[in-house]
Amino acid sequence: MKLSLALTLSLLLCPTGFVALASSQEPAKQEKPEPKPAVYDEKADATADVAAAVARAKKENKRVLVQWGGNWCGWCIKLHDTCRKDAKLSRKLMYEYEVVHVDIGKANKNLDLVKALGATLDQGVPYLTILDGDGKPIAQSETGHFEKDGAHDPKLLLEFFTQHEATPLVATAVREAALARAKAENKRVFLHFGAPWSSSATATAPRATRASPPPRRRSRTS
Repeated sequence: MKLSLALTLSLLLCPTGFVALASSQEPAKQEKPEPKPAVYDEKADATADVAAAVARAKKENKRVLVQWGGNWCGWCIKLHDTCRKDAKLSRKLMYEYEVVHVDIGKANKNLDLVKALGATLDQGVPYLTILDGDGKPIAQSETGHFEKDGAHDPKLLLEFFTQHEATPLVATAVREAALARAKAENKRVFLHFGAPWSSSATATAPRATRASPPPRRRSRTS
């Protein structure tokens, strides 16, 4: 009788002990990946951003590329990723363009800027507008014809950006013009060599300094 009772108790206790052991071994929690930063700044002052880009473009002899779209637009994000990840495209944009992403919301934001820059978003976004150094639109393009096999074709985009980039300035002509202005305004010329990829070259633009006038001679009195 004692043996039968002990066996019964052990059978009753084993499942309970197993459940307790299993419940104590909870699976490790997987950390959620950090969200990617938004491509389109939904709180930005788009008009001010474009104006600042135009000022930089004029100074650097570049164009301004306005990419109209929104964070909800899958193709807009695809276009951004293609331009960032393709080596030739990213280099072209770094050297030749100031890029501004303008959020249009659900076709209800920055519409005054859309109209001012002559963009036509009837066929949807992403949509591209290229401005010169004076802020004048020189090219408009929907992006459907850049699409190939579910993505944007880097080769077609590169051809488009190359076609509309600014004409390179001749360094010697720029130097001679600067020397002529400096002479007329009694200034010095600062030659600044650099490249867009160099953080030290683009950190702080040098200021032109006016040449000091020669010291005056005091006349002697007898």
